[in-house]
This record gives sequence, structure tokens and C-alpha cells, in this order.
Amino acid sequence: MHVTHEEHDHGPVLPHSHASAGGAPVPLPVQGNVPGQFALLTAPMVHHQVFTVVRLRSGYDLAEVDTFLAHVETTLSLLWQDNARLRERLSTPPTGVGEETIAAARREARRIVAAAHEDAERLRGEAAAAADALAQAARLAIGERLDVVIADHGRHLHDTLRALLDDIVAPPPGETAAVRAHDDSAEPD
Repeated sequence: MHVTHEEHDHGPVLPHSHASAGGAPVPLPVQGNVPGQFALLTAPMVHHQVFTVVRLRSGYDLAEVDTFLAHVETTLSLLWQDNARLRERLSTPPTGVGEETIAAARREARRIVAAAHEDAERLRGEAAAAADALAQAARLAIGERLDVVIADHGRHLHDTLRALLDDIVAPPPGETAAVRAHDDSAEPD
């Protein structure tokens, strides 16, 4: 705002009545988009407001200043009223809509949880069946492998025993069966 603040005596302070020096009300500026609507002040409007300097005495035209202050007051009043209405709307949720939304959300949440439980049970059953099948396959594979190992070990054991028995029954090299039979009969019991 381009106002120079100097010490001036402007006479008696007028009550904030938005009246001109002659007592007639000063009309507020109407600059809105809709006829009869006040344009709300902006920071640049306030910053660039220029008042006419009165001739013959120091100071500004009181009617202009009162008109501008009335516009500021109207703008601030409207803003405060809008803020109060908005705060009121925020503090009290709309009836019915919020409750319906919450109830619908709860129903949907219950449906999702039930579906998740069903899926979990189905997956648990599938996992148990797969684990049983794997265990059965492992038992069969181990049993088959064990049968092969036992058969191989049995054949090896049979072959080893047969060789030992043959060593016991067969005469050492250079002996005949008759000499061996004679030595067996001559030994005391």
C-alpha cells in the first residue's frame, strides 16, 4: 500500500461507519463476476492501493480510505465466515453417508477375510497332500534302493562265504586229498 505514514492531525477519528465526510454512506466497490457481488481482496490489490492526497490539508481522502477499509472488512468477514462453515463441515461428518460407507467397508473386509481363510485352508490341504505324496514316493524310493543294496550285499556275502568255505574244504596246494584225510584221522580228539 502506497501510504506514507507521517504525523498529521486529521481531526476527530470517525467511527468505523463507512460514511463519507458528508455523512452519506460510501458504496463498497462491486467488482465481482456476478452483479452485486464483492470482489475479494488479494494481496496485490492491497499492496497497490493508492489514495488521493487531499488538497488544502495534509492526508488522504477519508471517503476513499473508508471505502477501501470497508472493502477490506467485507473481504475478511466473508473469509472468516467461509472458514467457519468449512470448519463446521469438517467437524461433523455427513450423516448416513459415512455410516453407510463404514458399514460397506466392514462387509467387504469380512468378505475378503473369509475368502482368505478359504484360500488358506485350500492351500493347506494341497500342501498336506503334496507332502504325503512326496513322503510316500521317498519311502518307495528308499525301499527300492534298500532292496537293491540288500540284494547286492547278500550276493557279496554269499560269494565271500562260498570262497571261505571252499578254502576250508579244499586241500592246500601240494597236498592230496588222501594225505589230508589221513592227517585228520591221526589227530587225537
